[in-house]
Amino acid sequence: MNKRSSWLYSLLLITMLGGLSSSAMAQNKQTDSTIDGLVKSIGMIKPSLTRAPDFSLRDTNGAPVSLSGKRGSWVLLNFWATWCGPCRDEMPSMETLNQNFAGQGFTILAVNQKESAAQVTRFMKTHGLNFATPLDSDGRVNAAYRVYGIPVSYLVDGAGNAIGMKSGARDWGSRDVVEALRKLIGAGGGNTGSGGSLALEPATRLPNTLRAKGSALVLHSQQDPVSEVVAKLPIGEEVTPLGKAADAGDDWYMVRTKVGVIGWVRGADVEEAGKGR
Repeated sequence: MNKRSSWLYSLLLITMLGGLSSSAMAQNKQTDSTIDGLVKSIGMIKPSLTRAPDFSLRDTNGAPVSLSGKRGSWVLLNFWATWCGPCRDEMPSMETLNQNFAGQGFTILAVNQKESAAQVTRFMKTHGLNFATPLDSDGRVNAAYRVYGIPVSYLVDGAGNAIGMKSGARDWGSRDVVEALRKLIGAGGGNTGSGGSLALEPATRLPNTLRAKGSALVLHSQQDPVSEVVAKLPIGEEVTPLGKAADAGDDWYMVRTKVGVIGWVRGADVEEAGKGR
């Protein structure tokens, strides 16, 4: 190979390597801009729940508030109480977020844990907070989201999918959160989906106890027969129903075992204790 050919070959190799490097950088940048990357960038992890359980509660004025009523908007779903110090610490930053994204495809639902409307109203007015505070008076919605300590926050997309979870307080008004949310809302990620939401039925009378119909009872982590199994109970053991959900005609009960394990069972697999004997 003569000197001219060698020089041309080296130039071509450098150009090719440079192009590959630029392509890799662009690909990494694109990956960082995905929904998972944006959620991770604000300190949230992928939740074990895929579908955010729907609910209908009353706010401090007695008006109904439901998660399905926010379809098409991103929702920061926060679980809190006025006696919780970390909850109080993050509330001002949530109000900042609320003001930044008012009317822009984003809303905050701060689900209060077992406190009265008067307590919550007084707290919200004292601290100048204006976002919705549904009252989970019996803890049913907290249990559906497996909230065992507060504060806990879920990020739910416009199709009702739970895409991020944060345990503990967060500065929700920080620049990284605001920028990530702007990108998520702008991309419309998940806003076009819909399909059978799982509605927790607050008005349904629940049996006092349930038991399996003739075989061992399997508790699932979600309202899905192929989801993770959280417990298998021996024949005859009874469970306490906490709520009821329906999806495409298939009923599910959220139940608690005698040792406190919470999971979901198909309505077709259980019956009210005391019946059929």
